[in-house]
Amino acid sequence: MTTPTAGDGTVRAATMQLLRELGMTTVFSNPSLTEMKLFENWPDDIRFVMGLQEATVVAMADGYAQATGVSPLVIVNGGAGLGNAMGSVYNASGAHTPMVIIGGQQGRRMMLGEPFLKARDATLLPQPYVKWTGEPARPQDVPELLLKAFHIANQAPKGPVFVSIPEDDWVRPAAEVPVVPRRVRNAVSPDQEALTELAAALNAAERPALVAGPAVETQGARQDLVALAERLNATVYGSPAWPRASFPETHPRFGRHLPPIPAMISEILSGHDVVAVLGGPAFTLITSMDLFATHPADLDSKVVWDALPEGTTILHVTDDPEQASWSIASTTYVCPPGAAVRGLVPLIEPRGEAAEPVAREEIPVPEATEPLTQAYLFHTLAQELPPDAAVFEELPIDRTYFHEQIHLGPGNDYFASTTGALGFPFAGAVGYAMARPDRRTVAVVGEGSAQYTLHALWTAAKHNLPVTFVIPDNAGYVSLKISIMEQEKWRSGWDLTGVDTAAIAQGFGCPAERVETASQLQEALKRSFTVDGPVLLDVMIAGPEGIHL
Repeated sequence: MTTPTAGDGTVRAATMQLLRELGMTTVFSNPSLTEMKLFENWPDDIRFVMGLQEATVVAMADGYAQATGVSPLVIVNGGAGLGNAMGSVYNASGAHTPMVIIGGQQGRRMMLGEPFLKARDATLLPQPYVKWTGEPARPQDVPELLLKAFHIANQAPKGPVFVSIPEDDWVRPAAEVPVVPRRVRNAVSPDQEALTELAAALNAAERPALVAGPAVETQGARQDLVALAERLNATVYGSPAWPRASFPETHPRFGRHLPPIPAMISEILSGHDVVAVLGGPAFTLITSMDLFATHPADLDSKVVWDALPEGTTILHVTDDPEQASWSIASTTYVCPPGAAVRGLVPLIEPRGEAAEPVAREEIPVPEATEPLTQAYLFHTLAQELPPDAAVFEELPIDRTYFHEQIHLGPGNDYFASTTGALGFPFAGAVGYAMARPDRRTVAVVGEGSAQYTLHALWTAAKHNLPVTFVIPDNAGYVSLKISIMEQEKWRSGWDLTGVDTAAIAQGFGCPAERVETASQLQEALKRSFTVDGPVLLDVMIAGPEGIHL
């Protein structure tokens, strides 16, 4: 390591200075031979965070970016390394996470042949799951190209970008005139006429509802959405595949999370005359009821959304023009959702006294059984969870049980995958804790999902990060089991018997224990939230009998 200097006149030195001026001073990487010249004489003032596999590296960077709002730099090999990382890049794209990914390329003088670790057609590999790709025509163009990438990543809708850089470019002479960072200010604001139109529709509604999407939270408007809901006496729903805590689940105006199935969304929203979808797609879907049928179905007989509730007007606010192009809303407004929510609050006429709290289905208190159920695990976790904990969740089949038992309040941050690509929450929790070591981060991830980025345990242990990993362990990919549970011959496709996640965690240097009883569970959770550094609890549970939405 070296201290920062005026530089040695190379592209590498000019790039390091640019990173400082942009505030990109945390770098996540799994280095390869195609970046070695960049890592020579690495400065002390740029933090280097090592990950053991590229998917883990990108997911950690994603969590860091969501914690800080600052674009991290990711450095991986641009061929095999980026290929390993693509599941996490796919998720970062869906989450609109701004990050700059440098893909190391073989040296220019080597490119006439097929050298080791060459990235063939390097800019094509990450498409279409990055906003933009580039590669320098000349070595001295590298800093300017990275500056362009940074600004594209941070323009709405935000997202990851990729730059392929030949290894020998780093030690070439930099341009004689240094790159001066330009300021690009987001000055886009909602059109006042559009806000007035939207407010008029909500004011005239008899039974209004709001659907809270992730952009409300990422754009800092969570409390404004609370004020909007209270003035309207509106029911607030979490968007399908709820990826961010854009509205406190403990608030009396909160209804539930919308299931990602069109027929169920239509049924829930049919009780409202006006529904405003704010800051998320309209809507993210996973499947349709037809695909749950055990008998042959005519899947071409109708379109997915032929059953929209009659008499319900759906309005949509998004900053993503592509979302607007396929939205099912009758009117979509393309503008920053956070600013739109803030602008709507003073335009809404208060409806007098607060209405009765939204009626919710009464959920019975689960009993302690052997083996434990996921409902009991989440019930116990809710009792012990720190009120300011940041929660990362990946429970493809148990998610509804989680939200029924754990109602996250205004002090909790919450993160989940937006795309179904497994692995983000486990490693994202580590990246978040890297940025916020002042609070406890809790990752609740099934043992099957955890395997995708389990390497993050090593980074958590190395940096002694305050992360509690809670693993509801039912020894299988139960979503697959349930989907075709009558076919015993498919057992080999979902059975994870013999995977000892606690032992694996210990092998990475992370303290861990196996939990099998109710008394063990409560004590283990209490300890896990007060220890210095990371800990993993591998909690043995029974698998669910069916899908619960």
